[in-house]
Amino acid sequence: MIALKKQYRLTQQARVELLNYCGTIKPEDLHKEIAGFNDSTIAGMLLHIANTYHFWLKRFAGKQEFEYFDEKNISDINDMKKIFELTDKLVMSFLNSYPYHTTRIKGEIFWLKTDKTFNVLELFTHVLTHEFHHKGQIMTMTRILGYTPVDADIIQFN
Repeated sequence: MIALKKQYRLTQQARVELLNYCGTIKPEDLHKEIAGFNDSTIAGMLLHIANTYHFWLKRFAGKQEFEYFDEKNISDINDMKKIFELTDKLVMSFLNSYPYHTTRIKGEIFWLKTDKTFNVLELFTHVLTHEFHHKGQIMTMTRILGYTPVDADIIQFN
């Protein structure tokens, strides 16, 4: 699990760059709907990233209920940073709870009305790749709004 923790630390560093960049964006632009992204907002996309971690690692794997984070409770990027601090604690708790990446976890996927089984590595890989997919979308959204995205690629931290 040492490798997964290292990978997550790199992900956190990339996210710090993203959140700091988003801190330079006008608050009203964080909540502006972007037509090319199904009327999603930058703040909404960031929350979607956090909510995905919480669904898969807290609800699916941990069998704990949680309330989805809601954009109406986000006034600025500092609120978002607090949510990702909670997310970081959740990820570390998840990784510390499963010493073997091959451990299989069965859980409910409510929107499919079925149970599925995934191993720790599959769940962890899913939430990480999901974050990077949406990070790219956020960068494109900011470009549409007239901003110049920063380099928040993980490779610069090696």
